[in-house]
Amino acid sequence: MNAVVVTASLKLMRLCLHVSVLVALLAARADAACEDGVRLFPAPGATVPTNVVFVLEGVLAEQERVGKLVGGSDLALLSSGEPVTVVVEKGWSSTMNRVAVRLKPKQALKPNTEYTLTLGRALPKVKLLNDTWGDNTARWRTGPTSDTTAPKFTQKPAVSEGFYQRTRDGLTRTLKLRSQVKDIGAAYLLVSMERARGVASKQQYFVPIDGENALLGHDVCSGSFGFDDGRAYKLNIELFDDAGNAGKGFKLELSAPRPTEADVEPEKK
Repeated sequence: MNAVVVTASLKLMRLCLHVSVLVALLAARADAACEDGVRLFPAPGATVPTNVVFVLEGVLAEQERVGKLVGGSDLALLSSGEPVTVVVEKGWSSTMNRVAVRLKPKQALKPNTEYTLTLGRALPKVKLLNDTWGDNTARWRTGPTSDTTAPKFTQKPAVSEGFYQRTRDGLTRTLKLRSQVKDIGAAYLLVSMERARGVASKQQYFVPIDGENALLGHDVCSGSFGFDDGRAYKLNIELFDDAGNAGKGFKLELSAPRPTEADVEPEKK
């Protein structure tokens, strides 16, 4: 079971231990958020199906290099057997300095086998931001079979909470969705977001489901979505798993939270 989380407004009187821990995690994330690099979905170290489709995300200065991989690159998956060539397919661009592409192996992977992605060959000296082992390598182990079952929402996405975090560099805005998803592996949301009223451009980007959280928003450097305080938004949410299987979509309307005076007050040095 995977679960997701999205919000409406954080008040100081509601700060409890759970929220304090969550805000601390967001602050740690924000402190490291201005790094150039890439992230991979599923995260390195995960067990993946033999028909896995990865997502590679370029952050800040790495957007351009990741975007140029589409249509051909030096990416391959290495194991003790023959290398498996990886096709780079067009993905999505955020309005907040991120780009994501899909990495599709040309053939099914062998079961119960460890594979390493030739990340450094395609993107020399790149930094892996969700590095699991601290050696800047991306590797996974396959499970026993492929995955052909579409993921399902067992609890549809619903509004939960919204967080503001003041850092030395500026204000981090984060919305969250809460729901439950039934799937045997990792899953992500493809979210299309636009203003509920008035004219505004549509934003579309992928949002990984990480444990019980799916974060929408941005820090002072980059993010998946940009939103204006207190505005109403319409979301079209599509569900995908790490094999590329698509679940049934869902529509949601929500209002972005408004920060309190304490939220927007500059951090004291």
